[in-house]
Amino acid sequence: MLYYTGCQKEAQELTFEEYEQYNTQFKRRLIWHFGTGNGFYSELNGVLLGVLYAAQYGYQFVMYARDANAGMPKGWEDVFRPFCPKFTMRLIGESVLISTRQNCRRNKLVNLYKMFSDDITEDDVFWYTHTNRFATAEYDIPALGIKGDIHQAMKRIIPLVYRFNPQYRQRIDNLKAKVEMPENYIGIHIRMGDKANETDLIPPRQYIEKALAIKNVSNTFIYTDNVHVINELKDMYPEITFHTLTDEKDTGYDMRRLAEMTQDERQGQLVKMFASIEILLCSDLFVGTFSSNPGMFIGMLLGNRYAVGVDYPHWLLL
Repeated sequence: MLYYTGCQKEAQELTFEEYEQYNTQFKRRLIWHFGTGNGFYSELNGVLLGVLYAAQYGYQFVMYARDANAGMPKGWEDVFRPFCPKFTMRLIGESVLISTRQNCRRNKLVNLYKMFSDDITEDDVFWYTHTNRFATAEYDIPALGIKGDIHQAMKRIIPLVYRFNPQYRQRIDNLKAKVEMPENYIGIHIRMGDKANETDLIPPRQYIEKALAIKNVSNTFIYTDNVHVINELKDMYPEITFHTLTDEKDTGYDMRRLAEMTQDERQGQLVKMFASIEILLCSDLFVGTFSSNPGMFIGMLLGNRYAVGVDYPHWLLL
């Protein structure tokens, strides 16, 4: 069983020992800050792209994560197994990629650090790693078994980075067991919530119609934060069996409700999200939005063979 999905779809596991030997040979470091205040998969996608950049250009990837997202009060290892060296200088680590203003005090601090070091930081490479040039490059890193496009590279990198610790692995498996999925099904992530403020929402029925245009659909798993979407689709498509981990309390993104959650409730939301993503990854076909970070993550691993978008015809980096 692979840590990141629990299914075997063309994944190629890279061992921690292989990566450690390769990564730590480099003296120059790429310092990455996991905990800049963005959504979880936004930050995770950045980490994955940063790992690939460092491996390609000869930097040791190190990470500062003591101020990680809500639900991860102790950092990366609250949820995941370690995969790279920790960066421990708090003042520098927490200042990386905080503000785009060059005269910001924290940016001045990071720039001063780099004047006396060969290290670079996430700020230096973040935008390049989100360009079409980076997305369409060919990668050849023999020591890591990487040869091919970004999707081939991520089949090695994602199983290395996206490894849940034993406690979270058990919680995710327990939750997944509550959904009795058939062997064949379609996975759909429907973007709702606060994203209405960022981009025009796509009507839920378009996701189903996209799937139906490609193959027969009798079972589907829906990941969304709004239970009303699922109820609406059940009425529209009574011939389809819908599965989900979304419950009646999930009525869309609510900043006030999120702020009032206890630590246990926040961690419960993380577990539900991780379990839902795993079920999507194991589907026969994924349908979603590549402009959303969960969709970008899934498409980055599965490629255009198993993942299609309702917003863009092919996977891309944004």
